[in-house]
Amino acid sequence: MPLSTRRLILREPVFGDVSRIARYLAEPAVARMLASIPSPFTEAHASVLVGDLLTSNERGDALALAIARRRDPGTLMGLISFSKSGSMAEIGWWLGPRYWGRGFASEAAATMIDVAFCDVSLDRLSAGAFADNTASLRMQTRLGFRSAGQSQRFCVARGH
Repeated sequence: MPLSTRRLILREPVFGDVSRIARYLAEPAVARMLASIPSPFTEAHASVLVGDLLTSNERGDALALAIARRRDPGTLMGLISFSKSGSMAEIGWWLGPRYWGRGFASEAAATMIDVAFCDVSLDRLSAGAFADNTASLRMQTRLGFRSAGQSQRFCVARGH
């Protein structure tokens, strides 16, 4: 189920994406903004991740898509997903650092928010970011998210 935006294709991840996923998620600047990934992150981790994402997509309890440029759909830039639990879902994303600051995450997230709310059983979508991830926090505000407070979250790459 590929989705298109002005500049992007959001497509299912494939095992051919493993090396790029591993490379980007092994970068400390990316890993420290994500709570649930192992650190250091290896190609073996990336392969398991792709398999898990495809399984969740198949089950229908989540939708995880690779972010790629329309002009180069085979080259993964990052991932975006939402996972459902009852009438709520949580959205998350990451991009390789070379793609930061150019609006790609906002473009992908706006599309995924629209897709999430096509599910009539969904009445709330949440997103989170570490307090020092000011770019993601600003982006969430621009996309219409409101702060619901702060909580502690463990991050392997941060060591706390």
